Amino acid sequence: MNKFFETNKKYWDEAVDIHKKSELYSLDEFKKGVNKLNSIELNELGDIKGKKILHLQCHFGMDTLSLAMLRADVTGVDFSETAIENAFQLSNEINIPAKFICSDIYSLLENGLLENESFDIVFTSYGAIYWLPDLEKWADVINKFLKKDGFFYIAECHPVTGCFDFDKTINTLKYTTPYFKRDEPFYFENGVDYADPGHKLENNKTYEWNHSLSEIINVFLKRKYTIESLNEYPFTVWKQYPNMELRDDGYFHFIDKNFDIPLLFSLKAKK
Repeated sequence: MNKFFETNKKYWDEAVDIHKKSELYSLDEFKKGVNKLNSIELNELGDIKGKKILHLQCHFGMDTLSLAMLRADVTGVDFSETAIENAFQLSNEINIPAKFICSDIYSLLENGLLENESFDIVFTSYGAIYWLPDLEKWADVINKFLKKDGFFYIAECHPVTGCFDFDKTINTLKYTTPYFKRDEPFYFENGVDYADPGHKLENNKTYEWNHSLSEIINVFLKRKYTIESLNEYPFTVWKQYPNMELRDDGYFHFIDKNFDIPLLFSLKAKK
């Protein structure tokens, strides 16, 4: 497992600088005060003023600091030292306080970095869950740090989208990858970053794990959480496939309006 994590960390360390410069992340816009949370999570989180939030897999802190803009007390966690260093720098630059911790998610159970801490909300979003091999242990982390009557919230790419790639020969999506979890991770070596496809990565190898929607939900039901909402959306937050367009709502949709598969989902589960 360490081999998988170390390989992925090299990618994420390199990706920080690419993402900071990319149009997708729009860092300059954020520095001018534009909150980078999407309407989905803004609407579904509700009023978070004064809430204590743990943000898992926070990358270089834009969403963490967007939560802090809404007057929440936020702690962001990520396994990339480069990401966490940049998150601290960004927090200082825009003068919005947040706490950042460098750790992989699973190690939070043992390393004492959040000793005696508890949170009203545990939050994660977009492009996070398929880097995790074990959702049972992930749910244990969430459960450990979430207060009684607190809630976990995720907005994420729908797992069914991992089954398809765009096939240029037929100009549409083609089924390529199994939906249900396998014991071994998927290995990719494509050298292209999602935020800037024109940038060729030096650290171009990654390992990823697919998790079905039922697997994600069941880890919370097993721990007696109440599912307060589960929503699926026919649009996404990035140009995942070439046959998509950005619309006025700020989301990417298929150009063909009859092409209808779930692209995002959100889940709110109360402890």
